[in-house]
Amino acid sequence: MKHIKRLMIFLFTIAIILLSYSYFYIPTSSNYSLDYSLKSQIEARTPNYVEINDVPSDLINATLAIEDKRYYKHCGFDVLAILRATLIDIKEKHFVQGGSTITQQLAKNLFLEQQKTVQRKFNEIILSRKLERMFTKDEILEMYLNVIYYGAGAYGIDAASQTYFSKNVTELNLEECAMLAGLPQAPSIYNPKKHMNRARARQKMVFSVMSKNGYLN
Repeated sequence: MKHIKRLMIFLFTIAIILLSYSYFYIPTSSNYSLDYSLKSQIEARTPNYVEINDVPSDLINATLAIEDKRYYKHCGFDVLAILRATLIDIKEKHFVQGGSTITQQLAKNLFLEQQKTVQRKFNEIILSRKLERMFTKDEILEMYLNVIYYGAGAYGIDAASQTYFSKNVTELNLEECAMLAGLPQAPSIYNPKKHMNRARARQKMVFSVMSKNGYLN
């Protein structure tokens, strides 16, 4: 119990440092500029960019449930998720859990390398704070859905919808939304075109989490 308390105090201290440092950190190696035009930059690079109001509510709910259930409550990074992930990583003695929020995933995909390191995680949290100060939660979620990789060469929800179901994202049903929401964690593993059984199992997990979080009866 003492170890957990010490770890929580340590993480809280780190959080304070990150919040202070985030005002000065600017990414230098990216195709995107971190400023208030970021959404426009993504729109210009994304064929069939989808506005948040056109995204099916089932897809939004499924994504929040499986990726970041506290999305509308945290400030860009989730201390509880980081603590849980850190404890698992310490137990396994290597990076197992990421603990990344949707905002952190957006920051990583736009501005950082994919390799798991402490430095990258540090910068990821800093950038997530910048994004949260510059954009609304809905704007961040919208950008995330349009840049995240869904496998099979599909970046963004419209490309994924066309690739896997040959339809526009606005036409997706609940089952299709749940399957898409389950892909970003491991697109190659859950690709329904190659691994339908795995995709179905992942879809079932998404339904379970959606139900637990009140998105399904």
